[in-house]
Amino acid sequence: MTRLDDILEMLVSFDGISRKFVLPSIIDKLRMSSFRGDTPHSLGEDSAAIGTDSDELVLLTTDAIVEDLCLQHPSAAGFNAVLANIMDIYAAGGTPTSFAVALSYSNPEIGEAMLDGLIRGSHTFKIPIVRGHTNPNSTSTYVVGSATGTVQKSCILTAGGAEDDNILVVLFDRTGQRGEHYQLGWDSVTDRPSENVVKRLSVMNDIAEGNLVTASKDVSVAGIAGTAAMMLEYSGKGGTIDLDMIDRARPQQIKLEDWLRMYISLGFLVATREENFLKLKQIAEEHDLSACRIGSVDDTRVVKLSMGGEKRIMFDFTKGAVLTPRTGHD
Repeated sequence: MTRLDDILEMLVSFDGISRKFVLPSIIDKLRMSSFRGDTPHSLGEDSAAIGTDSDELVLLTTDAIVEDLCLQHPSAAGFNAVLANIMDIYAAGGTPTSFAVALSYSNPEIGEAMLDGLIRGSHTFKIPIVRGHTNPNSTSTYVVGSATGTVQKSCILTAGGAEDDNILVVLFDRTGQRGEHYQLGWDSVTDRPSENVVKRLSVMNDIAEGNLVTASKDVSVAGIAGTAAMMLEYSGKGGTIDLDMIDRARPQQIKLEDWLRMYISLGFLVATREENFLKLKQIAEEHDLSACRIGSVDDTRVVKLSMGGEKRIMFDFTKGAVLTPRTGHD
């Protein structure tokens, strides 16, 4: 087997990606069976967009933190609950406005530490915590957050708008380190002043206002490769993820196999037209971020990995939904 074969096998069995395999059946059931389940810009997006009578949309998202992190590093779990939610809001081109949280625990010290992390996150990302629910006598330990935001109707970004011949670009902060509590995390937030963090995140507001991208997602626990595959499927497209490009762009202290799977704390994946790349790169640099090409979009509905002149199929969406179907199983 070649290194490309090894990477392919590693990615399709990676928990950050494989845990997503259940999503098509859940999304389909909600779309078909829940009240107004076909609401536009909702299931499958990083943030749902709710219409108003004004020029703005209200954004809504929710994320949970795995129990192991809550038990082992509860303060980090609380902080990351805020981070995960505000990333979804910025990925849609929006600005976070409020945060709500549900806490469950039996050990009061763990509960207090999760709360401390939430408070720290609220200051770092400048988002007020306005509502909560607490169960201090639970047999399970978790933190679930929800965030709201706003975005101008003319600036809303979708995760499913990638077009044929677009290029895929990752935006991230090179100043960072491997996560202290999660080894497959790229941490560009710890010990950073809030103003610096918000400056980097607001890159998505400027990109949205400039109408520079066709699709946008934050780089989640599925990593660069998994996030790209989700975007392509939700867009009804295929494409090529170029591992050589990613290898050249990665932080040198992180090996490629890890970088492909990393949750990037201030990282976004966008699809854009070739002619917009230089402007996109300029705006990223103004926000102290790097903009690196990592692949391309096509109409095959097949996701390929390329490396050293070779290609392998990662996912074939023509055979059925895998991660985030746009309109259910085709």
